[in-house]
Amino acid sequence: MSETSPSGATNLDVAAWVEAAFDAMAEGGIDAVRVDPLAKRLGVTRGSFYWHFADRDALYLAMLKHWREGASYLVYARVERGADSKSPAERLDTLLSLPYSSPRSARAAAIELGVRLWARRDKRAAKAVRHIDRVRMDYFQKLLMQHGLDKDQARKRAFLFYAALMAEALLFVDNRDQTRVDLREALLG
Repeated sequence: MSETSPSGATNLDVAAWVEAAFDAMAEGGIDAVRVDPLAKRLGVTRGSFYWHFADRDALYLAMLKHWREGASYLVYARVERGADSKSPAERLDTLLSLPYSSPRSARAAAIELGVRLWARRDKRAAKAVRHIDRVRMDYFQKLLMQHGLDKDQARKRAFLFYAALMAEALLFVDNRDQTRVDLREALLG
């Protein structure tokens, strides 16, 4: 998507810059998100960047906003689609399969890791990660309570479920399908 500046030059929209920034982050962490390399990657000048962002920090804020939306609300909308006909266990199964459901999943996992590493040194990124962790844990707990666990057990298992999902993105296992089955059995019995 492009827009035209008052000078008549074509600029990319905010979303294109944010996606390019996430691509850079997936490849090299937050330090790889720099204006000149992004402009080169997109085939435009720095001016296109400054048409939409006051500085790199403004891009960082846009990235965090986009990540928060995509990391929780869009995912849960996907899981909850048709929820009336799905049991809580089926929705947990859907969550377990999401990291492997599309070619974009490897990119999403790399972005997730990049944001989490960034959060170790940036208070705004840490705030976004804490928010997402809270939203995800609450959602997992809700599903486990709907499955029949009491609130305390659901909270404990929600943490284990979430920790396993996070760790699975970092681990190299021989049989991911069996790992998911084992995780499901451990959580739901």
